Amino acid sequence: MRFLTDGLEMKGMDRYSIETVGIPSTVLMEHAAAAAVSEMRGCLEGQPSILIVCGTGNNGADGLAMARLLAEEGHRVRVAVVGNQLKATEEWRIQAKICKNLKIPSVHEPLTAEYIKSNRIPVVVDALFGTGLSRLVSGPYEEAIAAINQSGATVVSVDIPSGISADTGAVLGCAVKADLTVTFQCEKLGMALYPGKDYCGQTVVRDIGIPKMSRAFAAPKAFTMDEGDLASLPERPPYSNKGTFGKVLVIAGTKNMAGAAVLSGTAAYRSGAGLVRVMTPEENRVVLQTSLPEAILTTYGGGELPLDLLKEACEWAGAIVIGPGLGQNDRTTSILRYVLQYRRSPVVLDADALNTISGHREMFEALGEDTILTPHLGEMSRLTGVPISHMTVDLPETARSFAEKTGAVLVLKDARTLVADGRKRLYVNTCGNSGMATGGSGDVLSGVIGGLLAGGMKPFEAAAYGVLMHSLAGDAAAEQFGERAVMAGDIARRIR
Repeated sequence: MRFLTDGLEMKGMDRYSIETVGIPSTVLMEHAAAAAVSEMRGCLEGQPSILIVCGTGNNGADGLAMARLLAEEGHRVRVAVVGNQLKATEEWRIQAKICKNLKIPSVHEPLTAEYIKSNRIPVVVDALFGTGLSRLVSGPYEEAIAAINQSGATVVSVDIPSGISADTGAVLGCAVKADLTVTFQCEKLGMALYPGKDYCGQTVVRDIGIPKMSRAFAAPKAFTMDEGDLASLPERPPYSNKGTFGKVLVIAGTKNMAGAAVLSGTAAYRSGAGLVRVMTPEENRVVLQTSLPEAILTTYGGGELPLDLLKEACEWAGAIVIGPGLGQNDRTTSILRYVLQYRRSPVVLDADALNTISGHREMFEALGEDTILTPHLGEMSRLTGVPISHMTVDLPETARSFAEKTGAVLVLKDARTLVADGRKRLYVNTCGNSGMATGGSGDVLSGVIGGLLAGGMKPFEAAAYGVLMHSLAGDAAAEQFGERAVMAGDIARRIR
């Protein structure tokens, strides 16, 4: 597990290290500069000219410290300063004085942008803004960023590409397009989210000596995981039987939509469930018996689903998945209302269950911490009444706010899927690929989460690990077939 900090959390970690622990800020700055110089050495073959574009805050001070280190190594270094030096930080003044004493050449606003445009510079270091930027970039800063992006140089950003929000990944007017970003202590949340991710190039995280105890003080709540974290999944005891690993009820499919039930049920088994029961219309019997013979099959005819049948199935289940391919009709509404009111186990709402609850908002009262909702952005817009364009301005806040208001666990599906709960925890999925944007992929995810729930995982953990397992399976499928050729069934068959 890797923490993803926002700007305020990172500021808190810095402040704790400096004010409470007593590490001088200039010491942390020297470590940061040395780490960045070390990582950019691959860009410095043949000792090219280097321009370091600095703001007048501490990110700019990092850049000035880098200028000194690079000059001492024999590189041709020039500093370009953007911003009002009268308002510079104390650390910046210290580093600027050192550069002046060492006679490192410099150019200052308003000549910075013109200098970049007029000179062929092989390597540019971006040290304009750090993680605290929250306003739109304009004026000479905007001009400098445009000149950097048009320079054709190899661009190295210090801590975060200037112009990217550390909190949301949003482009604040304009942003540096880096080839390499050297970030310090923790990856920033905005660097893991789009569009910020696209501006970072290769990302390297370097420890600069901020004590681990500062993390407890700042209490970052966002994190990501990778394949190695699957080792933390609950072990399967050798002395066991199919009942040991839980029972999943999948209420899915309608006439001509049997595939959704197959995919969700298959994924529930693949994620470790001992028994999977699929409740679906009679028309789907042959497809289910052929495609998923392992499933327990409960079918019903036209009209209403018999209440006694639904009651018995819900009492049987250790986890319920409802919605894939279920259709939007009165029957779905009555099934969903009953499940939410009388269930004894955690439930995953997907697809048509989400669309149904969007039209029957009184059902929101039945949501809680044992409910997991898995909307894509379109479904999320219907759930909240908020346009997609407004949500994407700050997806973390969109997810956290919904989870806090409803008490439910939210899986907000996008290129970077987020999992949020009422305790403000936020998992950011950084695995997966564009091949997973295919029909049925969401049905597979709902089944994976259901299988993990049935195995005894708590809802937030089941959702986060389910998203991770689903994405890793998608990556395995893309590796075999190529991203263009991935199908949902390929993902389901590669869950492990």
